[in-house]
Amino acid sequence: MSTIKKKIGIIIYARTSSQRLPNKVLLNIEKNKTLLDLVYKRVKRGSYNLPIIINTSLSFKDDKIVSYCKKNNLKYFRGSLKNVFQRTIKCCDYFQIDTFVRVCCDRPFFDFQLMKKMIKEHKSDITTNQLPKLAPKGLACEVANIDIFKKLNQNKLSKFEREHIFDYFYKNKKKFKINSEYCFFSNKLNANDFSIDTRKQFAKIKNLLKNKVINSTDTTRNILKKVSRFY
Repeated sequence: MSTIKKKIGIIIYARTSSQRLPNKVLLNIEKNKTLLDLVYKRVKRGSYNLPIIINTSLSFKDDKIVSYCKKNNLKYFRGSLKNVFQRTIKCCDYFQIDTFVRVCCDRPFFDFQLMKKMIKEHKSDITTNQLPKLAPKGLACEVANIDIFKKLNQNKLSKFEREHIFDYFYKNKKKFKINSEYCFFSNKLNANDFSIDTRKQFAKIKNLLKNKVINSTDTTRNILKKVSRFY
């Protein structure tokens, strides 16, 4: 643990205003567990006891997430709904974080073992498994130093770049120190989407959990071995 930088935080991005599946992060996906429960507990297993922050918006629709965080004694931060880039900077400033891990709350199979490895080995501006994109959708993991975000002129960022906060850095990768964690998956798995964005995807994963085809506490590697035939 001595190799890990101080002031690292894990940020889980959650909102209720998903257009295709509103309120998905607070829907029950396994017994009495919400999707947010499931993702939080997976992240916790690889967190080195670092602070975990639920990052949501100031929209009244996300009051539900704040109430949930207060009820469960979870750290949270609220900021701009559309400018996630700015919200990330303000969140890190508020919690005095130098380096953060980005986790989206639509990733029920999030790889906590990979995250743990990436946190330990992080020595660049960004450590990612998304350059090139070898991992299937829903298995992305990124660690970044917040100072590279602060140095950018946000007024020059596109609307897309403000929402998808690593897009600018990947398009301008030669300007930054980026360490790529190569994750090898079969071609079959590469084409799949293991995130939750629609009611159909939610129902599929809920059914796999209900019928004990998979266990939400299992490693990502073992889960993918079991679910590959269902995708």
